Order: sequence, then structure tokens, then C-alpha cells
Amino acid sequence: MTTNISKLALAVASASLISSTAMASGFKLNEQSASGVGTAYAGRAAVVEDATTVFYNPAGMSKLTRAEISVGAAYINADVKYTGGTRTNPAGVSSEYETGVFDNGGGLIPEKIIPHLYFAKPINDKLALGFGIFVPFGAETEYGPNALSGGFAGKTRLTTIDFQPAFSYKINDVLAIGGGIDIMYAEGELTKQLDLIPYVPAFLGANHPLSGNTSLNDEKYKGYENTFEVEGNDVAFGWNLGLMWDISPATTLGLTYRSEVNFKLKGDANFVKNTGVMAFDSGVYQDGGIAGSFTDGIVPVDLATAGLGATGYVPSQKAKVPLTAPQSATLSLAHHFTDKLQVQGGVTWTDWSSFEYFDVIGREPGVISELTGLGDNYIGHIVEKWSDSYAYAIGATYTINQQWLVRAGFAYDEAPINKQYRTARVPDNDRKWLTAGARFSPSNNLSFDLGLAYAFISSFSMSEVDYDLKDEPLEHHKIEGSYDLNAFGMALQMNYRF
Repeated sequence: MTTNISKLALAVASASLISSTAMASGFKLNEQSASGVGTAYAGRAAVVEDATTVFYNPAGMSKLTRAEISVGAAYINADVKYTGGTRTNPAGVSSEYETGVFDNGGGLIPEKIIPHLYFAKPINDKLALGFGIFVPFGAETEYGPNALSGGFAGKTRLTTIDFQPAFSYKINDVLAIGGGIDIMYAEGELTKQLDLIPYVPAFLGANHPLSGNTSLNDEKYKGYENTFEVEGNDVAFGWNLGLMWDISPATTLGLTYRSEVNFKLKGDANFVKNTGVMAFDSGVYQDGGIAGSFTDGIVPVDLATAGLGATGYVPSQKAKVPLTAPQSATLSLAHHFTDKLQVQGGVTWTDWSSFEYFDVIGREPGVISELTGLGDNYIGHIVEKWSDSYAYAIGATYTINQQWLVRAGFAYDEAPINKQYRTARVPDNDRKWLTAGARFSPSNNLSFDLGLAYAFISSFSMSEVDYDLKDEPLEHHKIEGSYDLNAFGMALQMNYRF
């Protein structure tokens, strides 16, 4: 295909399934228990308070004396404010000439509930078994249909559910190991707006090479003409290991590792308006000029020769989205200074550098992948090139009496985002969060946990462009703007010992 239609907003290369909606950076979720929230999850791989140890360190099940169940959920309310800067449409025209069309997209992140359930049971003095159902990764953002950044990001939703059988084996009185299998289901959805016919005002005159094409001066071509959407799902597998060592009666060290999980989300890519589709090609230069034309979406072989005003049908196209949930490792330490006061700390490494690209690839030849002009049947290609990140946390637990204990914590979580490739779909930055929590135990068998957290996220600016498969920027489509973010979380949990 000789045309450069990929220089238009029709390039679906800006598609992405990720963004941060919770307390952890990237698309990782920390909200796996309410008992952990209060200490900012500090030292969770070295602390055994309930059945949630199935997730944080399965080796800890060896310290449970009876079968236990923990069930709860976290509520997340993230406030994201996007202040639009400037959008440059695929013809290189600034949004200042498309007045009265765009807005900042409204509320970007909806309120979310993240549930969890764990069960653990000692089999004998050495062996314990457990099972967990939780949500380790996820995201959801949605810009309004007239968002300035809509050509790069519309709706983004990623949902995962992990079913984890686990075991623990006590090697001796001070050392235990454990592990589990992650059976993970993932589904995703994304949309973006398409500026198939970029508006070029006539008064630009000789300052713009397309200003002579009067068909582009029509006010109806301001803003977006269509919407792209894709959905997919997959089931994939991973594994995890844990070690728990009582260095002394007062001090415990925990170490856990979770493997990466590789998904291929398979589904369909569509244009919401799939009939009468018209697109403008601005990339064919002849004798120093530009040959512009509308194109028939059915046969997008040589857009430069298509007849002016031709209309087309764009059928759905089977697509896949490779996505890696990264591996991670956590080192935790917990120390009892007194019978009432325990201090916990830890660090978690996440291998976000495995996330270099986000691609939407056609599983069959189709009009959509032809129109993007990326080649190799690619519908979308976005450069991420994330970096490994570390999260640090410190917390404390104080036992008031047999019924009450309180918690507090602080964490610093590095964002894996490469600032050069920061995108509208991933409004994320480094974050600090403060937490508090409490446990109420009305009996020896029953307890309730409450955790509260507030995340402070540094403001940042963003400048995004499209890229080809060689990671070279494509002219001229571009978006700039700035973000202010903060997030509040609350978690509740019930624990019952059988």
C-alpha cells in the first residue's frame, strides 16, 4: 500500500487497554484485602493475620491453626482532571481553528468496587491448602465523545479475575514455603474517535497545502466523524512462590514471587458507523503538490486513485491484543517491638519493562488494518517502553485490647511510565499514599477490618503522537495537555475462623 493514510487520525495506533484507576501504578491493583490497606500493604508477605495470606504469601498458611475465610471488597474513587492544551488534527491543523467542537472529556474514571475472597485450611501440622478469588489487574477510563484527546483515547476497560489454588508446607518450626497456580481470565474493551476527514479552514490560504481543497472547508468536518471499538478476552496461566522465615520470635521475613501472565485477548474490531465511510488521504505528493481524495472503504488499495465522494462499507475484523501481566517480587519484614506494637516494611519490584508495545493486530485481512497503513495486518501500534518500578511501604499495627487493633501506613509507588511516550489512556505518575485502618473482633471466631487510603499523585503534562512500526513519529496527529489526579480508597472485610 503506497499511501500514508496512517498519518490521519484513522490510524488506530493510539489504541490501548490500560490506565490506572487504583492505588497501584500501571494497571496493577493492590486492593486484595482490607486488612492490608491500613498499613499500606507494608510487610504483608511477612504477616499472617487471616486467610488473605493466600495472596500475599501462601507460605503463611502454615501459621493458621484453623480453617479461615476472608471476604471483602475495596471501593475506589479517583478524581482525574484533564486540562486540554492543543490538538493537531491529521492534516496538521490546530484545534484553535475547530472552535465549539471539543471539551476536556468530563469525568475520566468511574467509581469502582474490587472484591476478594480467600479460604485456607490446615491439613496437618505441616501442610495447609487454600484458594483465592481476586482481581490482580484492571483499569477503566472513559473520555466523552467530544474530548480533545478523543482521537487517542475514548473508553478503556481491562478486567481480570484470578482463581488461585495454593499450598503451604512447614519445613521446620521457623521456615515455611508455599506456592500457587494463577488461573486468570481477562477481558478488555477500548474505543477511540476517528477524524477521517480533517477540517482545513479556507482562510489558512497558502499557509496550508490542503487549503486549496475546498471540500475540506465544510464546517461539518470539524471534530470526529466516526468511532473505533475493539473487545477481546482470554484465559492464561501463571504461578507464584513464597517463603516465610521467623528469624527470631519477634522478627519475620517474607519473600514472594509472582510470574508474568501472557494474554492474547481475541475479539472483533469495528467502526461504529460502518456504512458510507469516507476517509481523506493527505499523504501522496506529486510534483510538489498533494493529491487529495475521498476513498471507498471496500477497496483501500490505492487511495490516491479513488473517486471523490466515494463511500464505503467497513466490516468488522477479527483482532487480537497481546498483553503481558508483569512478573513481580516482594520482600517484607515484620518486627514486634512489644507485645502490642508491630512495625512492618517492604519493597515490591514489578517488571514493567516487559511492556514495550501495545498492539492491536488483525487475525485476518481486513479493511480496518488496510486503512491504518501500518502494514503486517496491524490495526494499532502504540509505543510504551515502560520501565521497571519499585514500591516502598512502611506501616505499624497496634493492639489496643482483645477486641481492637489499629493500623497506619505510608507508601511510595513509582510509575513505570516513560515520560517520552506518556499517553492519554494512561494518566499516571508517581504517587504517595497515606493509610489507616482498624480491626474489630467481637469473638475469637469473627473479625472485621476497615482500611482507608488517600493517594497523592503529582501533576504532569502529556504530549502524544502516533508511531509507525519502526517507532518513528507519524505526522501530524498530536495531542497535548495536563493532568491532576488523586484517589481515595476504602475497604471492608469479614474474617471467620471455623
